Amino acid sequence: MKRVISLILIALMVLSVAACETDGRQAFTTLDTTRANEQHAGVQDAVAKIADHPSLPDVEVTKKIKFLSWPGSGGNHIDETSPAAEMFRAKYGVPDQQDEDDRNIIEFWNCGQYQNRYVELAKRISSDDAPDIFPFEARYYPYGIYANLFQSIDGVIDIDSPEWADSREVIRRFEWGGKNYCAVTELVPSYVIWYRRSIMEEAGLDDPYTLYKQGKWDWNVFMEHCERFSDPLNDKYSVSGWDPDESLLCTTGVGLISIEGGKLVSNMYDARIERAMEMVYILSTRNYRYPQHELNNWSMNYNEFRAGNILFWDNGQWYYEELLHNYRDRDGWPDDEICLVPYPRDPYANEYYQQGRQESYMFVAGSKNKEGFQAWTQCVVLTVRDPEVLAQARDKKKVDYGWTDAQLDIFDEILRDLTPVFDFKNGLGEEVGSKDVYENAVEMVTKYVLIHGESYTMMREERRAEIDMQIAKLNASVGH
Repeated sequence: MKRVISLILIALMVLSVAACETDGRQAFTTLDTTRANEQHAGVQDAVAKIADHPSLPDVEVTKKIKFLSWPGSGGNHIDETSPAAEMFRAKYGVPDQQDEDDRNIIEFWNCGQYQNRYVELAKRISSDDAPDIFPFEARYYPYGIYANLFQSIDGVIDIDSPEWADSREVIRRFEWGGKNYCAVTELVPSYVIWYRRSIMEEAGLDDPYTLYKQGKWDWNVFMEHCERFSDPLNDKYSVSGWDPDESLLCTTGVGLISIEGGKLVSNMYDARIERAMEMVYILSTRNYRYPQHELNNWSMNYNEFRAGNILFWDNGQWYYEELLHNYRDRDGWPDDEICLVPYPRDPYANEYYQQGRQESYMFVAGSKNKEGFQAWTQCVVLTVRDPEVLAQARDKKKVDYGWTDAQLDIFDEILRDLTPVFDFKNGLGEEVGSKDVYENAVEMVTKYVLIHGESYTMMREERRAEIDMQIAKLNASVGH
């Protein structure tokens, strides 16, 4: 009965999302480039100094770069005011410029509904109308290669050149069938933990960032905080967000599904995974996690965090840029109210393993603008490596999104400590895994533990055969 109710709720959620995303909204639009460039002249000056860098490909880009995007945000947009965009314009100009006010190098294509993004991508490729770039998503890798949606970057991007040194090892971790597909420009944690300092103080809890600095921020302390704060009878919960199960699991140093030697490997029986899922089970059965399936029709309730009824929020840096800094400004919170820390360290691990999020753009199969892909990708990697450009980009973040120096300093600390772990469980294909709903084999293995308090070992045994079968199918395709 519990699962039947869940299926009904999920169906309602999907219909609700579909209704919201068919209201004609366009994909993420660029910031006002004229206004932004006036505010960020320092970005232009810094970029101008490296606009003739010898690693920039000597090509002519005659067409705008076609980018298939979707409504909303969360990494699915390109900021035309970014240092990379300024470098592109300085080196290559504005492709196919329509008039003197046209400064856009990207042509945005809207896929309509978020859940249809890969259907739309496949349709455009098959009709010989392919975009040039598409956001990398771990949820569709390596299945996107199996489905012939993306092409290799070998021979297009020289990852052995010096500017790719910082991400070369990770690029090769994503190698599939002896080929490279991901031009990884940046590495960040997929999620961090956000909290409000005043709420932590009111609850009499030690500040997590202070504990992190002292080397004491681990699973045990995290669970103690959850136990002391949670009070379900008074609608107080410790953890919210879409994927705390995945983030906690990756702190062990291993994901549920990994890529090793260019093929998929299941780690579902790894003792580290079992330990992490036992903690997720406790979060659920003791009602430490916010039960969005019961209280909010499967949706996140951001206002509960704003009201101080949720202690920890699992989300990426975009969460601050889209929502949190607005709450701070509207409610008059002090600058140091909103803080962040990495996910707590596994007490048996020597490093702060975190679920990694690699920033890269996929080179779409059938693209007719290799030069645009080459030039754009190289501009991105150069601007995220140059110290002066980074300093200007930091100031730009403060102006555009309200970041404080203290918050950016903490994020830099998290990046320095980051040992990324990548979980490819959602990249197995829609037969067993899709992040859009929880009712699929690979999601149920962990999400049913978090949401419903099911046993991990029971969920694993129920779904193991179909997951193993899909892994075998994808692995068998390598080299064919």
